[in-house]
Amino acid sequence: MPLPGKYILPVFFLTLFLGAMILGPLLYYALAVVWPIPFHRAMDRALLISAIATLGLFCSRLPMATLWPWNGDAWKQLLLGLFIAAVSMQAIIGFDLALAGFTSSHLSAGQARGRVLLAIGAALLAPPLEETLFRGFIQRELTQGLGWRAGWVLAAAIFLLAHFFKIPVQIDNEPVHLWSGATALGAAFVETGRSFLLVENIGKGVNLFLIGLILGGIFLRSGSLWLNAGLHGGWIFGLLIFTGFTHPVEPPHVYGFGGDILSTPVTTLVLLLLGLWLWRYYRNPSILPEPAPGSGENAP
Repeated sequence: MPLPGKYILPVFFLTLFLGAMILGPLLYYALAVVWPIPFHRAMDRALLISAIATLGLFCSRLPMATLWPWNGDAWKQLLLGLFIAAVSMQAIIGFDLALAGFTSSHLSAGQARGRVLLAIGAALLAPPLEETLFRGFIQRELTQGLGWRAGWVLAAAIFLLAHFFKIPVQIDNEPVHLWSGATALGAAFVETGRSFLLVENIGKGVNLFLIGLILGGIFLRSGSLWLNAGLHGGWIFGLLIFTGFTHPVEPPHVYGFGGDILSTPVTTLVLLLLGLWLWRYYRNPSILPEPAPGSGENAP
């Protein structure tokens, strides 16, 4: 008997966290033999593995041929996303260099190669997974149940929360037991709540929410995830390259700027302008989630 639609996401997240809770300590002990890593990193990897495995359990809810249509427009959409990401990152970095100020990290040749390879790997691997999960699965489920507006906004909020959800490093100071996964996840939820109370995280939270809205809006209007993948991947690459090769000056050139470029008001302004332009660019939706019966929602 198929699971009713309103239970899909609760069951998905429950399975994801239970899987990570069980897998984390097991992964920590297994890797200790060949490649020891701190427990918080083992839990991070357990969360990723559990997310992929759990998403696989719900593969029947993922119309991959629709989400990732392999046609003549796929490469065009991907390259367009990369181009838009490059232009927007240039604007963000240029303004931040002028208003905040950054200096070189003075990396060795080996360190520089490592940073570049890390940026390339993250830009290639993270966008397909995150776009399939957050837009292709979570946003589609929410828009089908709540209508496109509420589903779109709530999916962006979940995207924001996921990027604040980190396993605290402090758990590495405690003994690791088979039940330590539950302790680690509890500490991560507490730490996430505390992060939202910090003034310095407000800008980052706003900008992550805007990114979620932009990527979700593109998906609503275009119907596929190729443009999202290019835009998302280009942003990741530009951010990792810039932060990997520079560090901010103290104090910044202009008060209120400095630190992580993802947190500055300039980034907020660029994202707002980009989001408005993209929403107007995709005027005619092609493939939209069907609203729930009686919701009265219309296409954007």
